[in-house]
Amino acid sequence: MNSAMDSKLVDSLLTVNQLSYRMPPAINIANKVTHTIQYSQQASYSSGGTMIWDFQTGNSFIDANCSYLRFVVTPSDGTHCFGSGSATSLFERIIIRSKTGKELSRVENSNLLCKFMDRYQKSEEWLRTVGKAQGYSVRNQVTTANVYADAVPVGGKLFVIPLTSLFPCFNLIGSKLIPPQVASGLRVEIRLASPDDAFCSVDQATPLTLANYVVSKPEIHAKEYTLNDNFQRAISEMANQGLNLLYKEHYNTIVSQTTNQINYDIKKAVSKALKLSVITRPNAALNVAGKDRLASLPYNFEKIQSNCGSDYIPNQPLSIDGAVTADNVHEAYYYALEELDKLEHWNTTSVTPAEFLGRDNDGSINDVYSNGMVCFSYNRSNTSQLAGYTISNSRALLVNLTQQGVAVSVRLDTFLTYLRLAKAMNTNTLVLD
Repeated sequence: MNSAMDSKLVDSLLTVNQLSYRMPPAINIANKVTHTIQYSQQASYSSGGTMIWDFQTGNSFIDANCSYLRFVVTPSDGTHCFGSGSATSLFERIIIRSKTGKELSRVENSNLLCKFMDRYQKSEEWLRTVGKAQGYSVRNQVTTANVYADAVPVGGKLFVIPLTSLFPCFNLIGSKLIPPQVASGLRVEIRLASPDDAFCSVDQATPLTLANYVVSKPEIHAKEYTLNDNFQRAISEMANQGLNLLYKEHYNTIVSQTTNQINYDIKKAVSKALKLSVITRPNAALNVAGKDRLASLPYNFEKIQSNCGSDYIPNQPLSIDGAVTADNVHEAYYYALEELDKLEHWNTTSVTPAEFLGRDNDGSINDVYSNGMVCFSYNRSNTSQLAGYTISNSRALLVNLTQQGVAVSVRLDTFLTYLRLAKAMNTNTLVLD
């Protein structure tokens, strides 16, 4: 029995059958869009200095996905490069505070985190395009032994870095605009790394130290929207109760070990732990000037496991039988991609199995960058990435790793990714972990 045909049903059927020729409704609520520049306190900074910005955005909303940091880097010589990293290798620490001084984000060793997250989360095509403007080099074939990566010219070079790759609190879940309750008066502090931490020699066979480098004309470019008055007023009224901004924050733990059996805990209490990334580097290379200090140790774990309270992840330790080689490392590689959510919601990664395995960085051959790491996921939902484990004094998060062969002195940088809520109000901002 057919339904009676009324005007609403007619309009719906015309739309479904692509026969509606009416103008679409106006859904835009902004009356102005601008490209603004936030200038740093100084025109240039030397290595080891701290770049500072104080945002002057007024009542505008920032679109972080279309905003970026630009600057010029001038090294003291032209024989150095960013190695397996990019211009983010310059940034040792990033701190972002609200206008009232509340800390929204703090990322220690941000250069290491940015390098690995970009390499794993982005495709090789991204590295060759957007990543190239950021300073990444791509290796997919055997090259001459004395060329490790693209050199930064002594005359200086301009680099552009998306803000969502740098600032966790700008990478909001749901891709929301950053409201003026947060953006106005925001302070950004970026501490520059030492020359030998930021740069490495183009020729890794004969590494040499870099005396100094200068970052000049650092500018934050932002795409800003100004809303119509009635919508601006509605957001301001909502802010009386608090605007909920969710994003993923990162906590860094550093452990040095000289034994095959590695066990340690993460001393951070959070309500929703989402992921753990463990990057292993040889202590010996970290003390050699001119070496790529962001390159990981060749993957050498025969057993990995993590536990949060009585829950073990994975349930049984992930093991490799025999020596770790290109023929048996694939399960560990696959597991790392699974824990990084690269398989269920498939999107390509630039890290190949050969790069995951890595090789000794002695300069004899430069066919791959060493990008291996251990990952554990604590997300308990198959529909979202917001259901993590609670970590507290009574429910500790432990990491258990076993190196293969002769024990090597290593430094393990562990980044705990967890959910943070910033509740932005008209007068202040609350931060909840």
